[in-house]
Order: sequence, then C-alpha cells, then structure tokens
Amino acid sequence: MHRKKPAAKTADRTSAKHPVFAPLTLDFTFKKAFAGEKDKDLLAFLLNIFLERVLASPIADVKIIHTSQLGKTRKNRSAIFDIHCEDASGARFIVEMQVAEQEHFIKRTFYYLCMSLANIAKKGDGHKYDFPKIYTLSFLEFDLDFGTDCNEVIQYLSVANDLHREVRYNFMQMVYVVLARFDKTKEECKTNIDKMLFVLKNVQNLKGVPKNFMKNEIKRIFEIAKISNFTEEESMFYDQEMKYKCDQAAIMAFAKKKATEEGMQQGMQQGMRQGLVLSAKNMLASGYNPDEVSRITKLPKKEILALRH
Repeated sequence: MHRKKPAAKTADRTSAKHPVFAPLTLDFTFKKAFAGEKDKDLLAFLLNIFLERVLASPIADVKIIHTSQLGKTRKNRSAIFDIHCEDASGARFIVEMQVAEQEHFIKRTFYYLCMSLANIAKKGDGHKYDFPKIYTLSFLEFDLDFGTDCNEVIQYLSVANDLHREVRYNFMQMVYVVLARFDKTKEECKTNIDKMLFVLKNVQNLKGVPKNFMKNEIKRIFEIAKISNFTEEESMFYDQEMKYKCDQAAIMAFAKKKATEEGMQQGMQQGMRQGLVLSAKNMLASGYNPDEVSRITKLPKKEILALRH
C-alpha cells in the first residue's frame, strides 16, 4: 500500500505536464474556437452571452472580417484585433483576449473602436455618419481599475449625457470581461455566462468536460481546445505560443524578483522607503507600467509617475 502512493503522485505530475486542453487565453486557441468559418455559431454564442445586456435582439449569424485590411501587423500580442465581425444588421464587433497587463487599456480599446468606424464610414461629397452600432468585447487575464466600487466581473462602458446619466447613446458599447475576478468553482456555475467564464479561465486545468457543462456549444469548445484533436500544424503553433508565453512569464518573474531583491537589499541599508523607491525604479526600467509598480510597492501612483522623469 505504501508503495502505491508515490506512483500516484508521479502520475499526477506527469498529467500536469501534459494537459488535456489548451488555454483559451492563447491567441491560437481563442481564434481556433471562435474565429473559424465553420464555427461561426460559436462566435455568435459567445457574443450573445456576454453582450445580452446591451443587444437589442440576439445575434443569429455573423460574418468574419479579415483584419489585414486595417493595415496592422502583429509585432506583439496587442497589435491587432483577435476577431472582427458583423451581424446581419451590419453591427460591428471587435473581440479580443488580452493577456498582458497594459497601461491605458480602455483608451486603447476606444482607439480600435474608432479605427473600425473609420473603415466603414461612408465618404464622399456628403459624409453620412449614420454608421452601424459597434461593440468591443475584451477578455482580460488581469484586473483593471474601472473606478470606486466597480468590482463586477463584467463592466459596460458607453456614451452618456453627463447632466442626465439616464440618457445613453447606444451606437457604441465597450464591454470588459475581467477573468481575473471570476472565482466560482465548476459546481457553482449554473448559467451559461458563468460556465463560459469558467471555461475561458480554467479549461487548461481540467481533465475532462464537467457534467454540468454538456450544453452543445460549450461541449464543442472543449473539443476544439482538446490538444489531442490538433493537427500536426496546429500542434506546432500551439507549442510555439506556449513557449512564448512561458518565456515571457519567466522574463517578467525574473525582472520582478531582481528588482525587488535589489530594492529590498538597498532598503535594509537606507530605510524601507528608499528601498521601495529603488525597487520601483528598477521595475519601471524592466517594463512594468506605473499601475503595476504602485500595486506591488504600495507607493502612490503619482510618485511612481515622477520616477520616470
């Protein structure tokens, strides 16, 4: 009996090294699940779930728009839309999975929204500004400050009248899904929105499809993310993205460790505050944005911003 326990632990470690499902937070897997022509119904399913609150009516079908027409190149994970599509009414949807924390992310989303508008605006002698509704749906692996007490997993931003907050203009809508805030277990997931949140955040940690996740669309997403179903070419892309993700995580972890160690060591000699300031400077030099540095060192953001000059 005592000999079987180590074997079980070894099996668990081996299983952990070889996951059954690929993370849907990867660019490759996310697009494989939701940007394929033959699986457009899954994209409509995704949009209907997370945009239900702001849609006039459910989306029946969508058409994928190739983002290469926008003249952008992907030099990093945040250089191009993940998915750009429109429905039968002409409404446009920009969908993206954002892994790396980024400063001014809301402004960046608005910029991409305007970029899409610029490409559909009717030009000529008489400019017509009756453009279709446009939505952005951003899934975030990190937390983002939306304001005091704005702690919901899903945040909805739109254009409103400052003097009459009840008056809103529905021609544009930005929706943010903060996966980092979702903490329900699979047993606690009862609604489609909870199940999709759980799948998007945790599919890579599962060994099979939970019994209460057997709805057709959700079950199909598991099948698409199943690594053993990948073709040889898909496996190559998956391995490349996982290597890149692991490399980036290792680089950031090392930078954080080095910056913290150097700062704290200096702090023991000059006082804790001076050490935190030095740590903040090192983190800024390593690529951290001011919000991250402020959260880690607990120094005021205003002071962090001053350290950049």
